[in-house]
Amino acid sequence: MKRKILSIAFGLVVVPSAIMAQTAATEHTIRANEAVKTELDFNDRQDFEDASRGFIATVNTSAIMTEDGKESYSLEGWDFLKNDVPETANPSLWRQSQLNRFNGLFEVIPDKLYQVRGFDIANMTFIRSDHGWIIIDVTTTNAAAKAGYDLIKKHVADLPVEGVIFTHPHGDHYGGIAAIREGSSKKDFEIIAPKGFMASAQNENVLAGVAMTRRATYMYGLQLEPSVTGNLGCGLGQAMSTGNKGIARPTIEIETTGEKHTIDGVEMEFVYVLDTEAPVEIMVWFPQMKAFCTAEDMTHNMHNLQTLRGAKVRNGLLWSKAVDTAIERYGDEVEVSFATHHWPTWGNERIVDYWEAQRDLYRYLHDQTLHMANRGLTPNEIAEEMQLPASLASQFHCRGYYGTLSHNVKSQYDLYFGWFDGNPAHLNPLPPTELGTKYVEAIGGAEKVLEVARASYDKGDYRWVATLLDHLVFAEPQNMEARRLLADTYTQLGYQAESGPWRNFYLTGARDLLKSDVPYTSQLINDGVLAQMDMGMLLDYCAIQLNGEKAADKEAVINIDFTDTNDKVVLILNNGVLNHRLNRQEKEADLTLSIAKMDFVKLFFGRTDTEALRNAGKIKM
Repeated sequence: MKRKILSIAFGLVVVPSAIMAQTAATEHTIRANEAVKTELDFNDRQDFEDASRGFIATVNTSAIMTEDGKESYSLEGWDFLKNDVPETANPSLWRQSQLNRFNGLFEVIPDKLYQVRGFDIANMTFIRSDHGWIIIDVTTTNAAAKAGYDLIKKHVADLPVEGVIFTHPHGDHYGGIAAIREGSSKKDFEIIAPKGFMASAQNENVLAGVAMTRRATYMYGLQLEPSVTGNLGCGLGQAMSTGNKGIARPTIEIETTGEKHTIDGVEMEFVYVLDTEAPVEIMVWFPQMKAFCTAEDMTHNMHNLQTLRGAKVRNGLLWSKAVDTAIERYGDEVEVSFATHHWPTWGNERIVDYWEAQRDLYRYLHDQTLHMANRGLTPNEIAEEMQLPASLASQFHCRGYYGTLSHNVKSQYDLYFGWFDGNPAHLNPLPPTELGTKYVEAIGGAEKVLEVARASYDKGDYRWVATLLDHLVFAEPQNMEARRLLADTYTQLGYQAESGPWRNFYLTGARDLLKSDVPYTSQLINDGVLAQMDMGMLLDYCAIQLNGEKAADKEAVINIDFTDTNDKVVLILNNGVLNHRLNRQEKEADLTLSIAKMDFVKLFFGRTDTEALRNAGKIKM
């Protein structure tokens, strides 16, 4: 039953692709998108001036390519955004995507600070030191990082890397480190990161990584073509580059606000932040340049307080306090504000206004969620009732291009109260297939549901149509009329969405309802990541591979001596779970193995067996 539910939920029913058809914007969608043009000042071109300011050059190719000749990131694929907004796009999201389309090398502070933007979802920032470059974040992949480093070598100065800063443990900020090390004539340089960086990188992307990756295909529109009816980007940037990626352990860990370091003549003062955009994060003040790196805690959009790909809830109150710390410490002096996404802001007055609005945005989402919850409202009711003050809602950098007010306030409710909204009917609801079957029966059968859905679709009541047909598709997954109408409904909702991830979720859902070539990710972690993984995390990752039902009546105690790391552990299989104890061995173990870490990984995941390892002299039992 669970497998069936998962398949239906992601549209994994084999359907002839020939039934796919391009859906135009309906009159209701056209009116909704036209209304957006009256809500915001689209004559304000300041962001376009900032996003293009200081442009030096970009690559002379249509795409960033991987080392094996595959496309890592398309540049010309986003050229359609040069045109006027179409009927199939929210004008506000279209504007944001136009700004994110700018790509290449930009001078932020003459001869001191540069950024490479538009080769990946994230930026690379280069700071000139006495003898080389200090780089802040290195994008998602080796391909994007190499392209950025090569560009500044060509157009500014071919200098070695003196230091790298990882602002936080999300893959789009550290994944390209191998290319930076390979491209620099100096291989041994400091890597600065917040304390807890490695543990957070593993915790957030490993144990739940397969499910997160599947959801990320929806959030980032990885199955959608960039086009006026497809992917417009995700608001925070256009897309992540693809290809080889890695990670490196920090040599310096920042653990307090106010901590200072100087690398090759560049003075830095750090703000250490917990439980905001990432579990751990650092913002950086550069006093010699009066420049402040906001990391990802201040960007030109409303960020996620809970990302749709899946992650732990972020605390809007702590987020706002982190921003206020920056204002309090550096607001009187700052002249340049730059982030690891989007474009910089120049001028003290403009920067402080921007920072204060960002601070108040996250505080408002947090405080008003609790205010309304204490009045008795449930998450859905809060999301429907809450509106930002006009002073925030009118500012483009507070708009929900990445996060949204709707799902952010639900996350703050979840932060304090969990998944249960207090309604007894929601304690133990029926699972989707059974609920859908009963729902359809109660309405009067599939034809009646379709009749109501068609009438509501014609009225533009798309949220209600989505609810109706979701139940019908779960009840009758092969009902093609229901699937087509639900796909059309998701498409209209996507066309109206101001949030890039919402648009991508809707349009990918529409695609999957009508396509047979829906990929499913079953394995995420590669050997490079596994090799860097702490032993405790590695064994926890192994434990979640266990089929608890099949293992329920099995018992075993296994000692392992890891010959290359000198770790000694004991694995205990009982009650369908695999526990481990570090730095322990059991005298009465059923089995004792001596084996290298990666050979154990290959053995555990079925890529080798004990006989092959014994013949190669790689195991003792």
